[in-house]
Amino acid sequence: MIQSRLGILLLLLFSLVMTACSTTPRPKAITLLEMADKAYNQGRWAEAEQHYLAITKVAPTDFYAWFRLGNARLQQGNIESAIHAYQLSIQRDQKQPKPHHNLAESYLILAYQALEHAYILSEESSYERKVISKKRKQLEPIIYKRVKDMPSPGQKFIRY
Repeated sequence: MIQSRLGILLLLLFSLVMTACSTTPRPKAITLLEMADKAYNQGRWAEAEQHYLAITKVAPTDFYAWFRLGNARLQQGNIESAIHAYQLSIQRDQKQPKPHHNLAESYLILAYQALEHAYILSEESSYERKVISKKRKQLEPIIYKRVKDMPSPGQKFIRY
């Protein structure tokens, strides 16, 4: 009789543990990553930026979140903040090529913008304008060639 009560008690305890495990919420970083990647993939850059920024607070050493944060900022034209995010991504994993590439691309965009400003300020038929114009034409095909984005590390967990 004691053994059967003990068996029932153990079965109840096991059921409670299994039920608790199945209703445990997913880790916050995974949920944020799902939301961030979904917004990113749909081109909702401001929303993606907010989610990736939140991930960097939960997982500050994650290079991917910093990288994607930089991309979202770059898409919105926030070049200086994109540069900062790429630098932080590189600090977290120096062996990843894409943050290095996008950092260089961001600097090239800044250079192009500076050339645009110099072009506007230069005299119409001046030597400076000709040189500036030539440099702008050289930079355009370099800057506007995209590299394929890196896949999300949470891709295998995310179901849209």
